Amino acid sequence: MSAQGQIPRNDANDPVRLAIAASRPLVVSAFLFSAVMSILALTTSFYMLQVYDRVLSSRSNETLILLTVIAAVALAVFAVLDSLRSRLLARIGMRVADRLSAQVLRAMIATSSQNSGHTMRSGLRDVETIRGFLGSPGFGALLDAPFIVVYFVVLFLLSPWFVLVVLVGGALLVGIALLNQRLTNPTLTRAIQLGARAQTFADDGLRNADVLEGMGMSQIFTERWRKSWLESLAMGTEAADRDSRLSSTSRGVRLAIQVLLLGTGALLLLDFQATGGIMIGASIIGARALAPIETLVSTWKTIIAVRLARERIAKLLAQSPKRDEGMRLPSPSGRLQVNGLAYTLPGTRRMVLSGIAFDLLPGESLGIVGPSAAGKSTLVRLLVGAWPCTSGAVRLDGADIYAWPRGELSRHIGYLPQDVELFAGSVRENIARLDEGEPDAVVRAAQRAGAHEMILGLPKDYNTEIGDYGHNLSGGQSQRIGIARALYGDPRYIVLDEPNSNLDGLGEQALLETLNQLKRDGVTVIVVAHRPSILQTVDKMLVLKANGAMETFGPRAEVMAKYAARPAPKPQANVVTLSPGSGMPS
Repeated sequence: MSAQGQIPRNDANDPVRLAIAASRPLVVSAFLFSAVMSILALTTSFYMLQVYDRVLSSRSNETLILLTVIAAVALAVFAVLDSLRSRLLARIGMRVADRLSAQVLRAMIATSSQNSGHTMRSGLRDVETIRGFLGSPGFGALLDAPFIVVYFVVLFLLSPWFVLVVLVGGALLVGIALLNQRLTNPTLTRAIQLGARAQTFADDGLRNADVLEGMGMSQIFTERWRKSWLESLAMGTEAADRDSRLSSTSRGVRLAIQVLLLGTGALLLLDFQATGGIMIGASIIGARALAPIETLVSTWKTIIAVRLARERIAKLLAQSPKRDEGMRLPSPSGRLQVNGLAYTLPGTRRMVLSGIAFDLLPGESLGIVGPSAAGKSTLVRLLVGAWPCTSGAVRLDGADIYAWPRGELSRHIGYLPQDVELFAGSVRENIARLDEGEPDAVVRAAQRAGAHEMILGLPKDYNTEIGDYGHNLSGGQSQRIGIARALYGDPRYIVLDEPNSNLDGLGEQALLETLNQLKRDGVTVIVVAHRPSILQTVDKMLVLKANGAMETFGPRAEVMAKYAARPAPKPQANVVTLSPGSGMPS
């Protein structure tokens, strides 16, 4: 990796290069089409040459008709090949995007699970940028570039002087392209980065629209976004102005080269070393030879965007958390072992959790309590294998839960995060974990969660559309559906992070009945709660300190007895305290 944190472009493991290599047969076909098209592109030049040198001198209608028919057929074939190549390039782009998009999205999910950094949110847009370029004329110009040599050979056969003019002109165009890169690359790169940052900021605002409107922050948010957006526009305009001047210069140089080719042909004609047809044909061939260079210069902004997208994708895939998933394992019974668990925030030395160790037998339940920012939600993410432990391990039936194949584990585990996130779709699809789900299994999960009657009261019961981010439901409804999702498929191990935070009295009573039913079914359950009433059914309790270390673990009665002897601490916000004499958390 380079000093700037970017993946080198010549890396053998470059994911974009590997994706394109997987479509090598299509790329080779497009390259062969370009070869034939480069030859057929000479049709107009040779037609002009033959008309000037043969038809006009012989005044033969038959020769003109024959030449016209041959040219028409050649140009028709050129048009067909051009259409086929365009369609082929579009499919190459789609195949590359298809190969990249799934692994990029998985990497984005894995990275965002541990780090919500903005730089990792553009992965799919970067894939789309690459797909668009592979199907564009810019990529076609890259395929045409090697066949410039064909035009040089033809020009040399007509006269070496034509080759000299085109070489000098081509060198000028390449020089302009390099100067364009040197002058516009830093500014354009910065403009693209600022534009992406402004877009991410706007996305954040749309996702938190209720906060912006509820707290009257919309105007300030809009002004801040506008400032960032205008900064990106200013940088982009500066780069575009420089690019425009150089692009115009490039077009002027190309026209000047055509004039020079005509002038050179005229001199050769006056010196009896060429004909009028050669003069016109050389001008057309020279312009054709320089066309790929001019196309690349005009699409330089796109090429820079593609390069940046490629580097971001490579960086994302290289730095995303990797799972060393093992073979398929038997269904777990729910025995949980936590050995020396510790967790440090990625990229820092800050220890969030340390020294966590406990065991749960199948069917046992655990309540986790502790002050705010003690690491309770971090702990449950480690307990379900969403995050890897920095040290130690979480083992489900003896197997490392982080290495357990996720597709298999999802059938045996249920999880309710602290912030319940539902997906666009129906209630049924959300309970069935984005699958259609068997109706009986969906209803059974809802009934076990005490949500069946609530769902029947929705406009279309289980077929009710939730909407983006679950906006069509209240917080309590979303939480009860989230609990039903955690129970779907009758998992043997369930982790609930503050499952009663948005529930009313009836909802909390239904949750207590759910926990009692899970105990009777022998399901291993872990519950994190700030409101103590929900912990009265647990078998064991784990108390975390403010620094993330484990203070106490044991049977609930023993933990209660231990804290009953202590003076009652002063209540704090979002803290589950253990009051003496209450027999339960308070």
